[in-house]
Amino acid sequence: RLQATVRLASKPRPPPIMRSVVMRSAALLSGCAVAAATGAGQLATNSVASLKERPVMKVVRLLQDMQQELTKSLEDDKAVHEQLDCWCKTNEREKTKAIELGEQKEAELESLLAEALAKMQELKAKRDATLDEVNRDEEALQQASTMRMKENKEFHADEVNLVEAIKACDQAITVLKEYNPKPGFVQEAARRLQTAQVVELGKRRLGARAVAYAAVLRSFLREAEGAKSFLAIPGYQSYAPQSGQIYGVLEQMKEDFEADLSDSQAKEKKAAEDYEALKAAKTEEIAAGRKLQAELDQEIATLKEKHAEAFKELEDTQAQLELDRTFLANLKKKCAESDAEFEQRVKDRTAEIAAVEDTIAILNSDESFENFDKTVSVA
Repeated sequence: RLQATVRLASKPRPPPIMRSVVMRSAALLSGCAVAAATGAGQLATNSVASLKERPVMKVVRLLQDMQQELTKSLEDDKAVHEQLDCWCKTNEREKTKAIELGEQKEAELESLLAEALAKMQELKAKRDATLDEVNRDEEALQQASTMRMKENKEFHADEVNLVEAIKACDQAITVLKEYNPKPGFVQEAARRLQTAQVVELGKRRLGARAVAYAAVLRSFLREAEGAKSFLAIPGYQSYAPQSGQIYGVLEQMKEDFEADLSDSQAKEKKAAEDYEALKAAKTEEIAAGRKLQAELDQEIATLKEKHAEAFKELEDTQAQLELDRTFLANLKKKCAESDAEFEQRVKDRTAEIAAVEDTIAILNSDESFENFDKTVSVA
């Protein structure tokens, strides 16, 4: 009964999977051979048509069922892998796009942060320059105000002295121009000239011109106090009231003082007007500087807030990029492993199906039927 199996074994060795299938088929054949030997008498009386229902066909049908199951299993595996492959490609495409967009956003945010930082530095430099300019304007205005107060104070002091000196000279001239001035009036006029410090004021205000007047004026002031008659007054010896030397000196000094006072008043007016113009300009510049400083401070604060938001967004973007890159790397690795495993399964399953096909072909051949019949007959 084993002769058919021996003859089959003498053929070229099939693959391991096919050998397994052949061994299983041989076992089935042995069982069928035993059953066939038991009913040999019945087989001898059957017609040729009944020989087609020989027991080996059961093995063939079992192998055909096995082939269908293996084929269906392969098709199911392919369908599952096709879905998995679609999932892999979809996720890889989406993650690749997400990473591309994330990297683009990362570059934009980094550029934005760099621009914002440069802009903040520019605004801070402009703010510092504006503040320095405002401080200089305030300092200049303070210095101008101090100088103006000092000049005005000096002017008022000089004005008072000049007005008093002019009045003193005018009083003395009024007294001395009388034909026969009383000594008491002359002495009073001399005392007022001394009180007004006409000599000292003349030296200080009139310069070289006062040198010629000083000797005559001092002599007048010195002798006027003890004079009993206007004829005893130095520089006033003539009976002609206006021919006396002191009278001419006082007239000239009065004119010089009046001219000096007028010039001082004009300068004071001009200085006051210049100061007010400077004050108005500086006040306007300071106000404009303070306004610009406030605007720059607000712009810097707004830019800092945007910079902080962009920095937080950059951190989130970079964190998401790291997650996406890790996911994509793991996805590629797992999908590649799944592809390799699927290829190996397809290869193995295809080999199994081929082995079954080969076994069916062997068992379903005329040679196999002949060998099987001989084995059954011998038994």
